[in-house]
Amino acid sequence: MWTMAGLGQPRQRTVMNTPQSPPPPAPPTPVTPITDGHTAIRAPQPGDAAILIAGRDPAFKRFLGEGSPDPRPSACILARNRTIGWVDYDPEPDWLEPGEVNVGYNVFAAHRGRGHASRAVMLLMHHLALHGVHRAAVLLIRRDNDDSLALARRLGFDETGTRDDSIGFKRSVPPLSYTDGTVTIRRRETSDLDEDLAAKDAEQQRWLWMPEDREAWRTMDPREQRAHALRVLEDNHRTFGQGPKWTFSVDATDATNVACVDCDLANDSLRGEGVPFGEANISYASHPAHRGRGYVSRAVHLVIRFLAGHTAARTAHFVIETENEASLRVARSLEARLRSRFINEEGNRMCHFEVPIERTTTL
Repeated sequence: MWTMAGLGQPRQRTVMNTPQSPPPPAPPTPVTPITDGHTAIRAPQPGDAAILIAGRDPAFKRFLGEGSPDPRPSACILARNRTIGWVDYDPEPDWLEPGEVNVGYNVFAAHRGRGHASRAVMLLMHHLALHGVHRAAVLLIRRDNDDSLALARRLGFDETGTRDDSIGFKRSVPPLSYTDGTVTIRRRETSDLDEDLAAKDAEQQRWLWMPEDREAWRTMDPREQRAHALRVLEDNHRTFGQGPKWTFSVDATDATNVACVDCDLANDSLRGEGVPFGEANISYASHPAHRGRGYVSRAVHLVIRFLAGHTAARTAHFVIETENEASLRVARSLEARLRSRFINEEGNRMCHFEVPIERTTTL
């Protein structure tokens, strides 16, 4: 069962301050909708409080007591657009260090054991990363709460000691940009437009574009192509905050936008391969001027690190044409496991690879 990890509970917060006291911690930032394709979180809406109260069961009361009569968590947890629980963060407990927040959650009994709590906690970590106010998330879990203890360890939270009858865990808020010293992955910007247009050559279109997309691009004049590419960049930038798709620009030490990596956690094409929503389908393209330098392999490694820090996805998937030797080299560099071979709807022979997403401690 999934229950709350922290000592607090959803409530309306009040902040008291005196001239002699330090300034209060930054209040929680309202949660805008975020999804990984499997689970979503969003700010509470009218009517959610009654649903949250109705979802309290003996397990909830065992760890939390009766709960607040007016629950106001940071976010509700949704599955298929239905509220199935909540996740909360609170910067106010006096036992926290500066920049830390106490995180808690509850998933209704009928929905436990399906990964929703893990995914909601990691989507909350993504929310914290987007706003850049807090530096670490803390879980304080009762010693007899086996499921929450397992969640903390599975998600890479460091054990930090004990407090009364609970064990403390901590995980750093992840960065939005990752680097290995040679390449850096970052959120796409509209300023990437010129390099993005230059990268859309015949090679990229051959391997990554659907036939109808190639035909539509061919019929556009340069002005229309530029406008279309700009709209795509704007959409990439927007969905970076909300998921379930994240697209990254890749910079090298001596050049910007040398490649692009796309990570989609709600890709329909993988459903036929038995991969559920919430797992990552990764595709990539190198700028023509920077091919053959290993930048894409490095960037994909970094995207997997991003997934480990911002989502609860367990596997990264790569679907590659058997004739696309450059992309196959990337899969080999990741030591990806060949999951299957198949022929797609266009009659192309495909290889489906997968890589486990491992979460290590962050402190």
